[in-house]
Amino acid sequence: MTEKSQMRDIYHAVADPTRRKLLRLLADADELPLHELTAHFDMGRTAVSKHLAVLKDAGLVTARRVGRETLYRLNAAPLRQIQDWVSYYEKFWKERMIVLNHLLQEEQKMKTVSLDFHFKSPIEKVWFALTDSNTLSKWIMENDFKPVVGHKFQFRMKPTKGWNGIIDCEVLEVDEPHRLSYTWVSLGESNKVTWTLKQDEDGTTHVHLDQTDISSEQAFNGAKYGWQSMAKQLENVLAEL
Repeated sequence: MTEKSQMRDIYHAVADPTRRKLLRLLADADELPLHELTAHFDMGRTAVSKHLAVLKDAGLVTARRVGRETLYRLNAAPLRQIQDWVSYYEKFWKERMIVLNHLLQEEQKMKTVSLDFHFKSPIEKVWFALTDSNTLSKWIMENDFKPVVGHKFQFRMKPTKGWNGIIDCEVLEVDEPHRLSYTWVSLGESNKVTWTLKQDEDGTTHVHLDQTDISSEQAFNGAKYGWQSMAKQLENVLAEL
């Protein structure tokens, strides 16, 4: 048997869960007869014998006759080949796990602004205020927004020290009149803003706002205060529509 074919037989032998269980049973004992091994499975002696034959052909099990009984013993040496093969890729997986762990830690640091607002206006009117460019300018900022997925636009205000007054955005989702989302990129922050609307039977429109992936405490506090202030302006705009 060539080394390659032996390796193939070893992998084939340990691929089956029944054969892996047989190896574990034999690892816990010096030798075991067929009838004791069979007692651990919901199958007959013949079926267990076939699995043992595969393990024997792969060199993982040895057998010897004692009277009318055959005793089986584990030969773990060939498993070293699997260990060597796995260890070859161990460095690869360790590096990937380090990167994954770093990404998870960074994600855990991200903050989300979640706010709920209630407006005594029908959902269609609130949707209009969220998606009409001229109306948006009355309670958020000047803009060139269009409720079209993929549309890139900007919110603009007078520049201040350290900020050019521009927020770059792209429309991600438009589900009139229930859901709207777009990116929000400014001052090194790349967030997502999502509006979710729902109307009660009495005509009250509930608006839930999420701004996700905020990386700094300063940006989080600024966004929370800013949206609460703009929501008050939105309420005044809705009253005038």
